Amino acid sequence: MPITFVKPENWKMVPPADRKASRSAKLHGMHVSADNPFTILLEEPPNTYTAVHSHSEPEVMVVLAGRITFNGELCPQGTMILVPADADYWHSTGSERCVLGLIRPSKGKTTHAKEPVVADVGRPG
Repeated sequence: MPITFVKPENWKMVPPADRKASRSAKLHGMHVSADNPFTILLEEPPNTYTAVHSHSEPEVMVVLAGRITFNGELCPQGTMILVPADADYWHSTGSERCVLGLIRPSKGKTTHAKEPVVADVGRPG
């Protein structure tokens, strides 16, 4: 299995335009440690989308099973994703589930970004 590193300079940061076919993400998490470091295993079901958001802490994600599209970059099993603090990102799954290992120095704060909607593009203020 090849190992891939996805750093911010690799991000394409273009969220999927068509959300009708996808459902909101229903992540299943198992906290390994709620303390420092904050460590969690996340299972994201097939065909889910997690909207653009950021965390106040830097994080490292590792794709343990399946694959995920992270900011437009397809990340198969074995991919390590490096996310700086306060960096906006989104992710989605295709036809298979994805299991991620996630580590942050602490839980920190989550901020959800306002995503542009196609109908809003070109609309005045």
